[in-house]
Formats: sequence, C-alpha cells, structure tokens
Amino acid sequence: MGTAEDMKDLAQGIVSSYQARVSEVATIIDNAHQILEDFKLKRNEMRDQLKETLANQESLRKKDFDNMMKGILSHQEEREKEVRDLLKTFFKEQQEVAESIRKNLTEDERVRISDFKKMLQDIQARQKLRENEVRTTLKGFQEGHREMAESLHSLLNKEESLRIEDFKEMLKDIRSRQIERKKEVKARLDEFRKERQDMASEWNKLNGLMAEKRADKLGGGEREEKLEVARV
Repeated sequence: MGTAEDMKDLAQGIVSSYQARVSEVATIIDNAHQILEDFKLKRNEMRDQLKETLANQESLRKKDFDNMMKGILSHQEEREKEVRDLLKTFFKEQQEVAESIRKNLTEDERVRISDFKKMLQDIQARQKLRENEVRTTLKGFQEGHREMAESLHSLLNKEESLRIEDFKEMLKDIRSRQIERKKEVKARLDEFRKERQDMASEWNKLNGLMAEKRADKLGGGEREEKLEVARV
C-alpha cells in the first residue's frame, strides 16, 4: 500500500507530465493548421495560374475551368475539414485525459499506487493509437496535396505546349488517386478505431474495478470507526 506522500509525489509528477503533453499537442496542432493554410494558398496560386494560361492559350472559359476543377477541389476541401475536425477532437481528448489523471491521482489516495500505474499504462496505450490515427490522416492529406501540387506544376511547365487534353488527363489522374487513397486511409483508420474500442472497454473495466476498491476502502474505514465507538 503506498503512503499518502508517495501518492502525492506520483500525482504531481504525472499530472505535470500530461499538462506539458497538452501544451506540446497544442503547438503541434497550431503548426498543422499553418501547414493546411500554406497548402491551400500554394494550391490556389497554381490553380489561378493554370486557369489564366488555359484561358489565353486554349480559349477555355474560366467558368468552365472552375467547373472542371470542382470535383477534385471539393474532395480536397472535404479532406481538409476532416483533418481540422480530427485535430480539434484530438486536442480535446488530451485535455480530458490530463484532467482524468489529475482527478484520480489527487483524490484517490486509498487506492494502491500499482493500480494507478496500470491505469496510466492503459491510457498511454490508447493515446499512442490515437496519435497514430492522427498521423495517418495527416500523412494521407499531405500526400494528396503533394500529388495535386506536382500535377499542377507539371502542367504549368508545359507553357505554350499546354493543351486542354493535358488538363483533362490531369483531372482524371488526380481523381483516380484521390479515390484510391481514400480507401487506403479509411482501411487504416478502421483498424485504429477497432483497437481503440477494445481498449476503451478495458479502460471502463479498470475504472469500475478502481471504483469498487475505493468503495471497499471507504466502507472498511466506516466499520473501523463504528468498532472504535462500540469499544468506548
């Protein structure tokens, strides 16, 4: 059984560690948002250049150009929204984990330190899976953007030899790769979600066990008090 001082030191160390982790995640997310904005800016610049080039050389109306680009851009914007939502959820989860650890470790001095260490191991395993999920989503988005940027840049390099047929072929190729990557990313994320669900089930069992132990400790203390009063 750990002493109250042991528990206090453990609580302070772990809570401080997770509070620092939340700050790190906040910085990572800020950087990711900046990357998303940079991606969007560069993509739009190349798109506008391509639009002007095709309008001047191939007499492709800008309205028609926008309609032809709509499909792949809609997909890209949808993926961007998914990434932003995932980052927001991930940060919220990190905050909740830090608060959960702080609450349990500072309020439950009746439970053994070993129980808290087991709880921490489970939390860390779940968070590792979640981080892998976030990285997988970000990587998929970045690869999609890189491929689109390379395709747009390749067309712009054609300069005077650029034709509408080249543009149409690029759209077809990008759309095909977008569909394929979406399937790949979804498959990996489904695996992560299944693992997280299994871990969540184990986490709930552990919380229930710890709650029972707290109740037993409290009940034991009340019985000792009653016995002491009876002796008096």
